[in-house]
Amino acid sequence: MQTFDLEGFLTQNKQMDANIFLLTHKSNKNDLNWLLAEQIKLYPKAINKLPHFVKNHCWFTSKSYEQASGEASAQFKASLLKGRNLLDLSGGLGVDDWAFSQNFDNVISLDPDISLNDIVRENFHRLQRKNIERISISAEEYLLNTQEKFDLIYLDADRRPAQGKSYFLSNDAPNFLEIQDTCFSLTSKILLKLSPMADLHYLQETLSHIEKIIVVGDKKEVKEVLVLLNSSNESKPIIESVLLLEGEENRHFSSKNDIKLGISQVDSEAGFFFEPHVVIIKAQLSLNYANACGLNQLAINSSFYIGKHLPANFMGRSFEIVKAFEFSKSVFIQYLKSAQLDQANITKRNFVLSVEEIRKAYKIKEGGKDYLFFSTLSDGTRMVYHCIKTA
Repeated sequence: MQTFDLEGFLTQNKQMDANIFLLTHKSNKNDLNWLLAEQIKLYPKAINKLPHFVKNHCWFTSKSYEQASGEASAQFKASLLKGRNLLDLSGGLGVDDWAFSQNFDNVISLDPDISLNDIVRENFHRLQRKNIERISISAEEYLLNTQEKFDLIYLDADRRPAQGKSYFLSNDAPNFLEIQDTCFSLTSKILLKLSPMADLHYLQETLSHIEKIIVVGDKKEVKEVLVLLNSSNESKPIIESVLLLEGEENRHFSSKNDIKLGISQVDSEAGFFFEPHVVIIKAQLSLNYANACGLNQLAINSSFYIGKHLPANFMGRSFEIVKAFEFSKSVFIQYLKSAQLDQANITKRNFVLSVEEIRKAYKIKEGGKDYLFFSTLSDGTRMVYHCIKTA
C-alpha cells in the first residue's frame, strides 16, 4: 500500500494558502478545521525545529509552537540535571517535558489551557512518553495545594501575557518573584528559561542563589538565557556560553576558565581577524575568550579580535586580513578606489559612524565576498580591517 508523504504534502507552498482559506472559511462547520489549518501552516517550519515531533505526526497550535523550545535546546536543558521527580510550571507544547522525561523518572507538567492539554497528551502518546503527567491547572494554584518534593522545578514563563514583549521577571506569567519562596520549599534547584534579551546584570541583582547563567545559541543568534538556582549556593555565579551545532558537538566556554584578563598590545603583524559569536558577547565573556584563544581584543568596548593563528573550534567568525589601516576619510576613499571595492559586508563596534552612514557616505553596496570591520583601539585610533572569510 502506498504511504502518505506528509512532509511532501505540507511543503506544497502553492497550495498552502488555499488549503488554509478553505479550512477556516465561515461556511466550513467542522470544529476541528482550525486545527488542520494550523498543521498545514506550521509543519514546514516544524520539520527543522521539532523533527522528532513531526516524524511522529504530533499536533501543534500557533501560540504553543512559537513559544516552544526547539528539540536541540530542549535536549541541552535536559542534559544539565537528572533525578526522580521534575515539576514543570509552564508545560506549553511539552517539548521540554519530552526532553526532561528522558532524564527524570517522573515529570509533572502544568498548564491551565485545557484544549492545548488534550493535544499535548495525544502527542505524548504518539511519542511513547508514559512518565509525563499533564495537569490542567495554573502554577500558582498547584503550588498552593502541594507538599510534594521535587529534584528540579522548571519554569519557562509567558513573557507576553499582555501582547507585548517583556524582559522583567515581574511582568511574566507566572511571576517567579512571587512564587520563588514556595518553589524553594519544594526543591533545592530551579531552572528558569528566559528571553534571549534578558539582561544579565538585572538577573544577578534581582535573583538570589544563582549557581549558573547559561547563554544558549545556534549558529546565528542567542536563543535563550538559562538561570540555574540552587538554594545552597552563595558563591558568585558561573557564566557560560553554549553554541548548539547541528551534526557537531556543542561548544562551551565558561567564566570558570582560569584566564588572566587584560587587553594585550595589538599586534600589527596579525594575519587573522575574529568576531566572537553573540553567545560570547551576550555572556560578557569576550575578553576571557580572547585570552583563552591566545588572541588580542582590540579594545575593552570592542568585541573584535586579531591574531596570528586560527584557534580550533572557534566560537564565532574568522577572517583573513587583506589590509588593516587607520581610518580617515581621504585614506579610506583612496583605498576603496585602489582595491576596486564598491560592495562589501560591513560591521562596526565602538566606532563613531553607523553602518548605514558608512554605506551612504562611501557608496558601498551590501553583500559580496569582502568584509569591512570598523573599530576603535584602546588608544583611540580608529581602524579599518578589510578581510575575506577563512575556508
